[in-house]
Amino acid sequence: MKIFMFKNYVSATTPSTSEFWKNLPHDKREDLINKELKKDKNLSEFEVFKTPNNGQIVFKVQKSIPSNKRGLLLLDLEDQLKANVDKGLTVWFEPVGDKSKLRNLRGIKFQPD
Repeated sequence: MKIFMFKNYVSATTPSTSEFWKNLPHDKREDLINKELKKDKNLSEFEVFKTPNNGQIVFKVQKSIPSNKRGLLLLDLEDQLKANVDKGLTVWFEPVGDKSKLRNLRGIKFQPD
């Protein structure tokens, strides 16, 4: 089986955040993101956790989102933020510890980075 790479994607540069985003204070960044979250009722559970100037927006979510919906939801949100706020933004979820009761009973602990 042959694997083909698209040369136009290999040499593409990753967009970085604009000077506008880098110079905004944290609360203004959060306001811009929250304004976008309010546009979609599926994002009502999302809470902005971090908005660093490198554009890696981290969200918290209180309820569990099924994995088959979570990926598409995050991709759609990232597209929306890139189009309406800044092209250099990326979307992440806050790392959550292991919720397995069985592993916790055995004393196995996973530490987030």
